[in-house]
Amino acid sequence: MDQAVYETLLQVGNPDGAIRSAAEQRLKELEATSPEFPVSLARLTVAQDLAVPHRQLAALTLKTYVTTHWSSREDDTFQGPEPSPECKSAIREIIVQGLGDPESKIRVVAAYVVSKIAHDDFPEDWPNLFDVLLSYLKSNSVDAVHGAMRVLLEMVQRDISIQQLPQVGPVLIPELYNILTSDTVYSFRTRGRAVSIFNSCVQMLDTLRDDNPGAADQFIAPILPQWMQAFHTILAHHVQDDAKKASEEYGLKMEVVRCIRTVSGEFSTYVRDILPQLMEPIWGELYKLRERYIAEFVSDSDDVAESFQDSDGNEIGFQSLLYALFEFMESACTKKSLRHLFVNNNAPTSLLEEVIYVLIVYMQITQDQMETWSTDANQYVADEEDGTFTYSARVASWDVLTPLQESFPDPFAAALQTAVQRHITESNAVRAQGNTSWWKIQESCLLAIGRSAEDLIFGLKDESRSLQFDLKSLFDHVVLESMNQTAFPFLQGRAFVFASEFAKVLPTEMASQYVMAAVNALQSPASSIPVKISALRALNNYCKDLDPQYSAPYQVNILEGACQLLPEASEESLMLLLQSLCSAVKINGEVAAKYEYVLTPAVLETWKKFPTDSIITSYILDLFESFAENPAYFPALCARSFPFFDQVFKTPGNTPAVLASVVDLLTSLVRYGPSPLPNEFTDQMFPIVMQLGWSSEDEDVLQSVQECLKQYIIKDSDHIIQWNDGSGKSGLDYVIHFVARLLEPKNSASESLFVGDLIVNLIKKAGNNIASVLPELLNAVLIRLQNTDYQPFVQSLVLVFAHLLIQQQDTVFEFLCTTNINGRSGLEILLPMWCDYFGSFSGYYSLKVSAIALSKLFLISDPRLQNLTVRGDIVANPEGGIVTRSKAKRNPEQYTAIPVHAKIIRLLVDDLQNNMTSEQNGQADEVESVGDDEWEDEPTSGLAEIQYLSDMLAELDDDYEENNPELKDDPIYQTDMKAYLLDFFRNCTTHNTNNFMEMCQQHLDELQKETLNIALKN
Repeated sequence: MDQAVYETLLQVGNPDGAIRSAAEQRLKELEATSPEFPVSLARLTVAQDLAVPHRQLAALTLKTYVTTHWSSREDDTFQGPEPSPECKSAIREIIVQGLGDPESKIRVVAAYVVSKIAHDDFPEDWPNLFDVLLSYLKSNSVDAVHGAMRVLLEMVQRDISIQQLPQVGPVLIPELYNILTSDTVYSFRTRGRAVSIFNSCVQMLDTLRDDNPGAADQFIAPILPQWMQAFHTILAHHVQDDAKKASEEYGLKMEVVRCIRTVSGEFSTYVRDILPQLMEPIWGELYKLRERYIAEFVSDSDDVAESFQDSDGNEIGFQSLLYALFEFMESACTKKSLRHLFVNNNAPTSLLEEVIYVLIVYMQITQDQMETWSTDANQYVADEEDGTFTYSARVASWDVLTPLQESFPDPFAAALQTAVQRHITESNAVRAQGNTSWWKIQESCLLAIGRSAEDLIFGLKDESRSLQFDLKSLFDHVVLESMNQTAFPFLQGRAFVFASEFAKVLPTEMASQYVMAAVNALQSPASSIPVKISALRALNNYCKDLDPQYSAPYQVNILEGACQLLPEASEESLMLLLQSLCSAVKINGEVAAKYEYVLTPAVLETWKKFPTDSIITSYILDLFESFAENPAYFPALCARSFPFFDQVFKTPGNTPAVLASVVDLLTSLVRYGPSPLPNEFTDQMFPIVMQLGWSSEDEDVLQSVQECLKQYIIKDSDHIIQWNDGSGKSGLDYVIHFVARLLEPKNSASESLFVGDLIVNLIKKAGNNIASVLPELLNAVLIRLQNTDYQPFVQSLVLVFAHLLIQQQDTVFEFLCTTNINGRSGLEILLPMWCDYFGSFSGYYSLKVSAIALSKLFLISDPRLQNLTVRGDIVANPEGGIVTRSKAKRNPEQYTAIPVHAKIIRLLVDDLQNNMTSEQNGQADEVESVGDDEWEDEPTSGLAEIQYLSDMLAELDDDYEENNPELKDDPIYQTDMKAYLLDFFRNCTTHNTNNFMEMCQQHLDELQKETLNIALKN
C-alpha cells in the first residue's frame, strides 16, 4: 500500500496535465475507499530515506486528510469517512515521531497534524501524548524540542484543562525554564515558545485561583523569582553586529514582555519587588528603538525596514516587540510598585518627562500614513478617531499617555509641557538646518496636548489643583504659525483641530479668527484632503463648544461647505460631514431653516445612496432629529420629506432594510415634532405605515413600525382615534389589529419585541377607547408570555402588567386571578416569569416600574397569591461533574419551590443592595484624587466586568428614556428607589405584613439579611 500511495504522490507532481489529473483522482479514490491510506501517508512522512519534497507532499496530504476525516464531531470541516480506531491508533503512533525529524518542514507539518489529532483525542484516546512530548523536551535534541514545543503551545492554549494543570504544570514548567535558559542550545524562537507556553499556564492558574486560590498561589509563588530573573537577563542582552539575530531576539523579548505583563497583572504580589528592576530594561528597549523607528518609518530617507524570517519561516521584525513594550508601559502606569518612578511629591520625575518625550516621538506620522491619508479621506478620518480600530505606534503611544494622565494628572501636565518645549526647540533647530521632516514632531506635540485637552482645561480652571500649562505661549508661537503652513498640510490641519479642542478657553478676541480660518480652509479649492478633514473636525468642535456668537457669523459658510462635500463623500468622511452638519444647524435655528431647501434634499439624497448602512443612517437620523426639533424648520421639512417617503414606500422591489430605514426617518419626525402633529402625519403617512406593518414579515420592518406607532400614540393619540379609512375603521382599530397580529404565537419574539411598550402607551393615551378590547389584549399577552424565554421580549410583556398593577391594582389583580389559560390562571403564568427574569430587566425607568409593582403585589393579602409558589434555589446535582448538553437534557436543573411573597422579598432586597452599591459607586466617582493606599495592582474581578457589561446593555434603554421628556415627568421616574424600598421594608417590618419577619428569617440568605439589617438601622 505504501508503494502505491508513494507512486501516486509522485505522479501528482508530474508536469503532464493528464497524468497529474489521473493521480489526483486516484488519491481521492484511495482516500474514500482504502482504510490504510492515511497510515501509509504517515509512514511516508517520517521515512527519512525518501526525498524531502516527497515526504512533504505526503505530510501535507495527511494534514488535509486529518482535517476533513478525523472526527465527525468537527461539523465545519468533516467530510468523512472517519478512520477506524485501529487506524487512528497507528497514525498517532507513527506521526508523533515526525516531531523530532531533522527536517524543519516535516516537523512543522507533523506538529500541525499531532495538534489537530490531540484536539480531538487528548486525553481520552491519546492518554500518553503528554508524556511523549515531555520526553522530547528532556531529550536535549534541538529538533525534538522544536517539534514538541509547537504541539505543546497549541495544547496548553486549547486542550489542557484547568483541572489538569496542577498535574501537568509541575513537570512541564521546569523543562520550559531549562529550555529558556539554554541560550547556547536553542533558537530564540524555541525559547520564545517556552515563554509563551509559560504565559498560558499563568493565565490558567489565575482562572484556577477562582476555585482554589491556595493551590494556585502555592504553585506560582516559588517559581516566579527564577523566571523573572531569567527575563531580566534576556531583556538586558542585546545581539551585536548581526541584524538577523537581533530581529530574532526581538521575538523572544516580545514574548518575555508579554509574560511579565500577564504575571504583573494576575500575580502582582509576587513580583512587586522585582518589577521596578524589570522596568529599567523594558523602558531602555523602548527608548533605544525610537531611532530605528524614525529612520525606517518616519523620516523621508531611503532607509527600508529590514525583514527576516525566524527558524520556523515566519517573518519577524522589531515592530511586534515595540507594541508589546507599549502594552507593558500602559499597564505599568497603574502599578503602585512603580509609582515612585513616575512622580515624587506630586511632581514629575525625570523618567516621566523622558517617557512622554519618547512617546511623542513615536506619535509622529509615518511616510506610509502620509501617502495613504493624502489620497484617502476615509482612512484619514478612521485612523485619527479616538476609538480607531487601526493599531499603530501613533495609537499605541496615546494608549500609554492616557493612563499616565489619569494616574498623575498634575505631574503629567508639567512633564508634557517640558517634553513639548524640548521638542519644539529641537525641531526648530533642525528646521533651520534644512530638515524637511521638522514639522512631524510639532504635529505630534499638538496631537498629544490636544488629546489631553479636556483634563488640562478642567485642571486649569480648578484653583485647588497645582496644574500649570502655558497654553498662551503655545498658541502664540506654534499654533498660529502652523495654521499658515500650507506646504505641510498635516501640520496645518492639526493646528485647526488643536485650536478647536481648546474652544472653551480660547481668548474672545481670537475665537472668531480661528473659526474663520477653519471655514476658509474648508471652502478653499486649494485645500488638500487632510486640511479639509481637519477643518471639518475643528468646525464640529467649535459648533459644540464655542459660544454661538463666535460661530454664528459663519454658520451659512459651514452649512454650504459641508453640503458641497456631501455628494462625493462616503463611509468615515461622510459620517464626519453629517456630524458637523448636525452641530452646525443648532447654532441658529432660524438661519438653518432658511437653508432647508439646500439641506433637506442633500441629506435625503445621501440617504438614497446608503439606505441600508446602519451606521450612516444613524448619523442621518441624528441630523433629521435636529431638523425636527427646530420649529422654524419643521413645516418645510415635512413638506419636502413626505413625498420622498411616499415614493420610497411605493417603489416596487425595495428591500425590507430600505423600508425599515425610511420608517425610522418618519419616526424621528414624529418623535421630535410638535404635539399634536400636523394633520398630514395621520392623513398621509399613518395608513402607509399601517399597511406596511400588516403586510411585512421582516423583523426589522416590524420593529421599526412598532416604534413609529408608539411615537404616534404618544404624540397624537386623538388624531389616531378620530381618523377613519372611509369604511368605518378608525386609526385605533388599525393599531389594535396590528398589536393582535404581533401577539400571535407564530411570530418570533424579536419580530414583536416592542409590542409591550406599544400596549403600555396605548393604555395610557387611549385607555377608555380600548376598554372593550383590553381584556382580550391582556389575554393575548399572557398566552404569548407562556411561549417565550427571550429576555427582552419577556420584559416588554411583563411591564404591561407592571404598569397596570400600579395604576389599577384591584381590577388587574382580579383579572389575573380569574383568567384561565390551559388550566393556569393569569397569576400563575405572569409571576413565575416575572420573578425569574426580574434581575435581568434593564432601563432606568423600567427597573423602577418593575420593582414598585412587585412591592404593591407583596402587600396584597389574598389566599390566591399567598398560596402561589415560584422557583427558589437551584438543587445541587448529586452526580456532580461537568454538565454536558446531553446530561442537561436528561437531567434538567431542579429548583426548590418558595412562596411568591418570599421571592418578592428576595428580589427587592437584592434591588435595594444594587441601589445602595450604585450610590456608593457614585460617591466614589466624585473623589478627585487617589491615594497610594487606594492603588490596585490586582486585576478587576470578573463580577465587576459582568456588571459593567450589564450597565452598557441598560444604557440602550436609558438613552431613550433620557430623551423622553414626558417619561421624565412621570412620578415613577422621579422616585428615589433606595428611599422607596427602605420605606417599604420599614412598613413591612413594623406591621409584619404577610408574615414579613418570618419569611425574611426563613428565606433570605445571610448576605440578604445583613443588607436588610444595615439598611433598616441607617
